[in-house]
Amino acid sequence: MHQKIYESVERFWQTSMLAALEDFIRIPALSPDFDNSWEKTGHLAFAVEQAKAWAQKQGIRGLKCEIVKDEGCTPCLLVEIEPSSADKFERSVFFYGHLDKQPENEGWDADKSPWVPVLQNGRLYGRGSVDDGYAFYSLLGAVKVMQELGFAHPRCVGLFETCEESSSRHYEAYLDKCRQRLGDIGLVIALDSTCGDYDRLWIVRSLRGMLGGVLKVQTLTEGVHSGEASGIAPSSFMVLRNLLDRLENSATGEMLPQAFKTEISDETVEENRQVAALLGDEVWSHFPFAGATQPLSRDALTCLLNRGWRPEMTVTGIDGVPKVENAGNVMRVFTAAKIGIRLPPGVDAVKASRALSQIVTENPPFQAKVSYSSTVESNGWAAPQTAPWLQKAFEESSQAFWGNAPCYFGMGASIPLLNVFSKTWPKAQFMVAGGLGPNSNAHGPNESLHIEYALKLIASIVWIVANYKE
Repeated sequence: MHQKIYESVERFWQTSMLAALEDFIRIPALSPDFDNSWEKTGHLAFAVEQAKAWAQKQGIRGLKCEIVKDEGCTPCLLVEIEPSSADKFERSVFFYGHLDKQPENEGWDADKSPWVPVLQNGRLYGRGSVDDGYAFYSLLGAVKVMQELGFAHPRCVGLFETCEESSSRHYEAYLDKCRQRLGDIGLVIALDSTCGDYDRLWIVRSLRGMLGGVLKVQTLTEGVHSGEASGIAPSSFMVLRNLLDRLENSATGEMLPQAFKTEISDETVEENRQVAALLGDEVWSHFPFAGATQPLSRDALTCLLNRGWRPEMTVTGIDGVPKVENAGNVMRVFTAAKIGIRLPPGVDAVKASRALSQIVTENPPFQAKVSYSSTVESNGWAAPQTAPWLQKAFEESSQAFWGNAPCYFGMGASIPLLNVFSKTWPKAQFMVAGGLGPNSNAHGPNESLHIEYALKLIASIVWIVANYKE
């Protein structure tokens, strides 16, 4: 039966899904943060309309598709698929994915482009291929395959958005609006996630939260000659460094405030130890290190725990600093840094943000003018205890389609909506997975979908949903 499932999925890819994904890649459907004129350009609306039209042509029995759009908000696509028989479950299966994209970015290979699909070496290249256009087509394709093979399936619903890359700011309102039609949910399947390699089913157990904001230091009201002022007036950059040192040990990268940390359970350590033994140096070696740059640690377990269960800080932007070619011998007025801190699950982001603001603004060196403006406060997420039927389905599908046991691990990035789903449907189980594996390069140049992994992932969804229990 598993072989028939995979063959049906492969046929679906060749006859329907590949062409649809290629058409999707051609749409410059930038998320609102990257296209201020998104309503005028109409690319997001077109992506949703195209997805709807495709879905309606697939012959999925019991399918209803509706575009949901509020004034000034990005559109969503509401999908409802009736159960295959009258023997209905009380709770449905919920599908999540998004159809908006990151901007083009620079550095694409000469034979590739963000808006031109390219098939090469078993991958489909193009912006949105793996983040996250494939999810919509994969999830509906799984239902199509189930129906073709005669599998019974529960009611399946989905709400696919176009604002994920802009922090999903419209999604919760749409979720509330569609709540009655969605009904109660027993299983959430989200494919906007990662995998450690392409040799097994990877299931994400946890994601980190996020703090973000702008830390600004001002020491002067106008620029002055550095030869005259240095040694007398404090440099805004020097003060900024001092304040950042309150947050992070710059020699090791360790975050210092206890408010950002959580206790790591023995179970979590053991789970990550198994992944570390499997991946080894691949945990860190696939990153594009420059020159002889070394990772913070060459120990795979340390790297995994750092990424999934420890706070880490990144400075993502600097203001008040001219380009090198334009930099004169002037002591600058201010330096502002945009900082992002990944928070482990279990840390309250609001409380941590307040602690951050207090740490960097109290008693600044030389009484410099310091301000911190918070822009993001998002909690991490940890999956509930996996139900026996779902654990078994994970094991069976990974062995059947990859020939290996599945792996469970923590993801370093954030999907804030998972907390919303957990709160909205407290009895729901979760399958958080995805094709964002080695060299998929989402958000960067040469974004690509590993085709074989995607097909096996769809086949796994067929098996898991066909074995759904309450």
